[in-house]
Amino acid sequence: MPSPFFDRLKLRSKLLLLVLPLVIIPIIVVALVTGFIANQKAYLGITQTSKDDLQHMAEFTIDLLRSYDKQFQDYRFDITGDLETELASASFANLKDKIKNKRVGKTGYIYCMDRKGTLTIHRESEGKNIIDATDSNGHPFIREMIEHKSGWIRYPWQNEGDAKPRMKIVRYEYFPVWDWIVAVGSYEDEFYKEANAIKSRIFWSTIILIGIVGCFATLLVVCASNVATRPINQMIETIRKVRKGDMKARMAVSGSDELAEMATAFNRMTDIIQRNQEMEASLAQQGKMASLGVLSSGVAHEINNPLGVILGYAGYLEGKLSEDDPNYKYIHEIKRESKRCKKIVQDLLSYARTPRPTLVLTNLNELLTEIVEFSANHTDMRGVTIRTSFDRNLPPVLLDGDQLRQVAINLILNAGGAMPDGGELLVATTPGPDDTVRVIFRDTGSGIPQESLEKIFEPFYTTKARGTGLGLAITRQIIEMHHGSITIESEPGHGTTVTVTLPLDYEELA
Repeated sequence: MPSPFFDRLKLRSKLLLLVLPLVIIPIIVVALVTGFIANQKAYLGITQTSKDDLQHMAEFTIDLLRSYDKQFQDYRFDITGDLETELASASFANLKDKIKNKRVGKTGYIYCMDRKGTLTIHRESEGKNIIDATDSNGHPFIREMIEHKSGWIRYPWQNEGDAKPRMKIVRYEYFPVWDWIVAVGSYEDEFYKEANAIKSRIFWSTIILIGIVGCFATLLVVCASNVATRPINQMIETIRKVRKGDMKARMAVSGSDELAEMATAFNRMTDIIQRNQEMEASLAQQGKMASLGVLSSGVAHEINNPLGVILGYAGYLEGKLSEDDPNYKYIHEIKRESKRCKKIVQDLLSYARTPRPTLVLTNLNELLTEIVEFSANHTDMRGVTIRTSFDRNLPPVLLDGDQLRQVAINLILNAGGAMPDGGELLVATTPGPDDTVRVIFRDTGSGIPQESLEKIFEPFYTTKARGTGLGLAITRQIIEMHHGSITIESEPGHGTTVTVTLPLDYEELA
């Protein structure tokens, strides 16, 4: 059952917690087992080698005694027949010195004794009888050696100055010619010193090897977790963007594994959601248009006639009064506001009942030239310089000239309204991608705040004090009926750029 702590972890941390033990534990187990086996083999090998050295040392001493005995046996029996005389000879003394000076390890040595326990060759106690000698535990190890003649013996021994007994190991061999026992002894701590050193080196080598391999394995697991979680993190980031409303965000698809399949499915799902949203927006727009159509019909029927009467009488009275008459300005204001009401009604009718465009192959540059010349004389364009930059190689475009005239005039006058103190407006045409043309309107006006850009095409939304909020809505409606698109980029204080894109695919529009 997963713990709450584990559930709160990120996927990368979960992978590390799950995979690292699976990698590190086998490495540690294999390294420890291998180190243990190698240590045991080395320990046994060194131990056996040391035992063999003791064995060979004892046999070598026997061979020396046998060689000496063979060399002087004629002299011993034929001349004197006295063993003591031989033992007292200079050559035998030299042999004893060689044996006594032979080192076994650091403190081990060789000694000989007869079957009665008398030391015949010894570094310090030669001639002394030690048959009753016992080890630190009271065991008579000399009698055991005399009894068995050949073999191994191990006993604790404490020399003067030692804090505690040290275990001693002795190999002894019987020399029957002289009835001697040759013993080669060494302390066990010296005997196993090299084996312990090798054991320590193997132990630390194993620890270091585990550390190095463990770090390398950890690095590989971390890299693997990064490789495995990076596309997932990118997917999560894309999902967050879509959740925030960015329906253009898409997951990167690479390879053909399960993650790629999931990314493809998500992108397909996002496309469907985006299309559904566009359909919903379109249906909502059509609903608005239908409602506005009904409303506009009623408004036009109920208001146009009274407005016509008001305008008629206002015009009649205006003609009867001189401009110096105090009532003239009131009549003039009634006439002006009545015209404004009539325009609002007309805009409602235009938005609700925009006719389908009558498409004709048109020279877009010539049409825009006429529109610019007409708009330059408008009162909203005072102090505004209009520059043009038309692509001479632009092909004819299939469009409704009257409707596009309405679009262009609306965008130009909007730009002029954003530059009350004067400025510059650029009107340009250029080829667009995928068989399209672009018409660009770039002004140096006050710009549009970011929060207004998201609502600027909505009906009845306006930033002007006396605007109806239908101009850009009608503009977009006309462009969409031409299967085109309109985009606005703006930064407050740095002007606005409006780009109208129209297709050149005549068959689709026909």
